[in-house]
Amino acid sequence: MAKINVLAGDFLQGDGEYRSGTITLVTPLFPWPGISFRHSDIKSVEIASQGHNRSLEGTLGRGLAGALVLGAVGAAAGMMLSGEGKEITFLATLKDGRALLGATDDGTYRAMAQQVSTASGTGDF
Repeated sequence: MAKINVLAGDFLQGDGEYRSGTITLVTPLFPWPGISFRHSDIKSVEIASQGHNRSLEGTLGRGLAGALVLGAVGAAAGMMLSGEGKEITFLATLKDGRALLGATDDGTYRAMAQQVSTASGTGDF
């Protein structure tokens, strides 16, 4: 399961997930169990922007561990080596004309784009 943040489009802000070729959104208009779209319902998926993010908990945790082992130098090294992830903001256009602007991690975006390109027969993403 991969997390998606719904930012804008024809769906209200909320949370979603991507699993087994299906996007499920949980928003105020579509509370539990949400609304789902199979990869075959999606016309296109394209990158709107890319950025890097760091998890605050991971950064602090590694900094603290480094401080315990090597003091101040270890704290700095631990914070610098903390996991940095690539966040993708994407635009998904459904075959019925609705659009979704969302954000997810790089791996989830690539999996979605691959499924959509395979379903549409374009072979690229």
